[in-house]
Amino acid sequence: MNVASTRHGALHYLEVGSGSPLVLLHGNTYSAATQERLAARFADEHRVISVDLLGHGQSARPEGLFSTRYFAMQGEALADLLEQLFATPVPLFGMSAGGITALNAVCHRPDLVAALILDGVFHQVTTATVDAHHHSTANMSPSWHRYMARQHGEAWWPVLNDRIERAIELMAASRTIVAPCLPSIKVPTIVFQGGKDAFVPDAQARVIVTGIRGARLVYEAEAGHLIAWRNPSTFRERVRRFLQTHDLV
Repeated sequence: MNVASTRHGALHYLEVGSGSPLVLLHGNTYSAATQERLAARFADEHRVISVDLLGHGQSARPEGLFSTRYFAMQGEALADLLEQLFATPVPLFGMSAGGITALNAVCHRPDLVAALILDGVFHQVTTATVDAHHHSTANMSPSWHRYMARQHGEAWWPVLNDRIERAIELMAASRTIVAPCLPSIKVPTIVFQGGKDAFVPDAQARVIVTGIRGARLVYEAEAGHLIAWRNPSTFRERVRRFLQTHDLV
């Protein structure tokens, strides 16, 4: 099993493909295994490392994770993984919570991050994000619950889902800034944002884009949360061109 030791416990990861490395980070309640098809899209040119975030899949479940420090702890653990696995900077591709994790990791190890590909990320947790989480949970189908239980374990899955919701509520109540070091980020950055994203209001995504010097926004007015799934081939080509432009393929 592929595992990196971190200050918050073990991070499990999967690998596929060969070539220059690309780190793939899933969103809340997902896992590295759920990203297999997405990882395969990039495996022709990259060694794709898909990471289980803390609390997810086969990674550690540290005390205090589901608090206002949720994203800070995720970023610290990812920074430790980057230090163990790589001697040179690598691009990070983060979706939703994975993107915010990447933004926190670059605060700690900017020397190990070559670029940021961010899909559906926010600067501060809002009531809109809380409402979207509640709506998503309330409308999960029985088949989706079974699928998630296979990813995280029958006993842990309902606990994980509930604790993430509570953590999001805590961060919204305290107006927690979850992307704290934007002005210091110097790496090439591309941000994907859907105009119908219930989790991320447009204004929150634009704070990320304006906060990182030179960041590029790809905006789709009719898209919802996570553009990566909306048109896979178009998304793949956009990311490929971005990485080629910065000599990362």
